[in-house]
Amino acid sequence: MKKIFTILITLILALLSLSSCTSNKIATIDTVIENAINDRIFPGAVVLVGNSEEILYEKAYGNYTYDSSSKKVELNTMFDLASLSKVFGTGMCLMKAIDSGLIDPEKAVVEYLPEMNNKDKDKIKVKHLLMHNSGMHAYSSPQETAEKTWQSIAELPLARSIGDYRYSCLNFISLMKVLESVTGEPMWKFYRDEFTIPLKMSRTMYSPDEKYKDQCMPTVGDSSGSKILKQGEVHDPLALSLEGYSGNAGVFSTASDLAKLCQLMMNKGVYDAKPFVSEEVWEKFATVQSGSRTWAWSVNNYKSSSAGDLMKETAIGHTGYTGTSAWLDLDQDIFVILLTNRVYPQDKKAVNPVRRAVADAALKNFIQD
Repeated sequence: MKKIFTILITLILALLSLSSCTSNKIATIDTVIENAINDRIFPGAVVLVGNSEEILYEKAYGNYTYDSSSKKVELNTMFDLASLSKVFGTGMCLMKAIDSGLIDPEKAVVEYLPEMNNKDKDKIKVKHLLMHNSGMHAYSSPQETAEKTWQSIAELPLARSIGDYRYSCLNFISLMKVLESVTGEPMWKFYRDEFTIPLKMSRTMYSPDEKYKDQCMPTVGDSSGSKILKQGEVHDPLALSLEGYSGNAGVFSTASDLAKLCQLMMNKGVYDAKPFVSEEVWEKFATVQSGSRTWAWSVNNYKSSSAGDLMKETAIGHTGYTGTSAWLDLDQDIFVILLTNRVYPQDKKAVNPVRRAVADAALKNFIQD
């Protein structure tokens, strides 16, 4: 009897110890986010930490605005992903299209888009767009219609030599147009059919309709930070001029939906035992191909990385102007998603230190125990 009592006490103490450890883990990430909200870097956020098999941690913080009586952020709150759309939207579509043989990454872009056959752009290959070394300008001015915006991009001269790296939104708008030229349909439909429907990502979409808009974090407000001026409409000017359907930005999503795409990448193109792409093509998107880039993704091998100090140099990730980020460390089997609306109300504060601190807290607590 005494032996049984001793075993029970030991089990209870172990459970209490485990509970305490879990609370400490939560408190570590809590402190980073709560301090950021108090410093008015953003009014709300969602953090999700996972690995190839499961979600390790997921929590919502703050409110939609700096008015404490405004709507609370929830786990299913949708965020304007900004440039995270490049990897979780356009990048996924290109990975699938290349794997399916619809697009040849070694082909010249002008073979798909004859309108770009001008001003020395005929040597740009699809893979150059994916690695941001096409020589194209970083950005361009929105025009009054979607058609005119694309026409102006197609007619721009090169800004630098092909092969020279410079991050460019125009690369991914061009990739969207390449995809649409071979599928004969808008990219958002291809994305829906190949990814969001099969993966049951019901809160991931371009241009949310009215029933979803009030469930999206606002991105523009008045100087008080309490009045919402833009919500459920893409923040990026170029994407907005393309009516919200763009290759550089435009996806709205939740952390839990994005976790499915992270796990697909962590498992070499497979999710829930279903292969979405071959390992051969997946590898091009998951490992460095040039400088600090895979196809679509950034690699954590440069000093100003937002991945923090504890992820491997081989980790892949991306950020978005609205304050979003995702980093996937395949070697340590962990990924960290941070969704915020740091541009609310008036785009004044940097979020990179928060991204780094969240990533470090996640790895300290879930990898380096």
